[in-house]
Amino acid sequence: MLGLGGIGSLVAEYLARLGVANLTLVDTDTVERTNLCRLVGATVEDAERHTLKVDVAERVIRQAYPEAQVTKLVADVAAPSVVEHLKSVDYIFLAADSMRARLVVNALTQQFFVSGVQLGSKIVVDEVTGRVDDAMSVVRPMRPGNGCLHCSGFINRQKLALEFATEEDRQHANYGTEDPNPSVITLNAVAASTAVNDFLFDVLELRPDDPVRYRHMSHVRRNRGQSVELRDDQQCPECGVKS
Repeated sequence: MLGLGGIGSLVAEYLARLGVANLTLVDTDTVERTNLCRLVGATVEDAERHTLKVDVAERVIRQAYPEAQVTKLVADVAAPSVVEHLKSVDYIFLAADSMRARLVVNALTQQFFVSGVQLGSKIVVDEVTGRVDDAMSVVRPMRPGNGCLHCSGFINRQKLALEFATEEDRQHANYGTEDPNPSVITLNAVAASTAVNDFLFDVLELRPDDPVRYRHMSHVRRNRGQSVELRDDQQCPECGVKS
C-alpha cells in the first residue's frame, strides 16, 4: 500500500478487518494537525509527536488483526529498494497523491504484472466564483495489459517533472482547493470501500471478466458514477507493443 494518508488509512483498516495477513506500508510522512480530520486512528498526541503515518496505520491494523505481518518502508516510492520490494507483492493500493507514485506503480503493473488500483478524492472549485463545482471519488483499476494510467492521460508530465526536481514530495494533497484542512473523509471512504470491494471480489473470483473501467464518482453535479473508457495507445511507452 502506497500512501497512508486519508484514503490509505481507511484501506489499511478495511484490509486488516477482512483478514489480509501480509501488508506492506510505504510512506515517509508524519502526522500533522491538519491530518486529523481524515486520518483514521491518528490522535492529537500523534500530531504533537510527529508520529509516522505508517506507525499509525500499523497500530490500527494490529487492533483489528494482531497476527498480521506488517512491513513498513519509510522511503520514497521511487527508491530502488522500495521498487524491488513491490515487484513481489500481489496487489498495490496506490493512495499517494503524486505523479511519481503513479509512474512507478503503473510501470510495475505493465512491466512486472502486479495488479493494483489508484484511488483518490478531489474537490473541483470554480476559480472565478470560488463555488464548489463538484466533489469526486476516483477508483482506477490497473491490470497488466489493461488500465494504463500513462496512455489514459492520468500521469501529468509537467507535474511529474516538478516532483522529480524537488527534494521532497508535497506534504499534503490540496484536493483541488487551497484549504489546508479539507473535510474529505466521506469522499475518501467511498473510494476506499469501492477499491477494497473490487479487490475482495477479484480474490474470491466473484466478478465477471468484464473490461477494466475507471470510475469517477461525482457527488455534487451529477450525484452518480461515471465509467471512463480506457485508451489503447499502441505507442505508449509503458503498455504499448514494443517493436
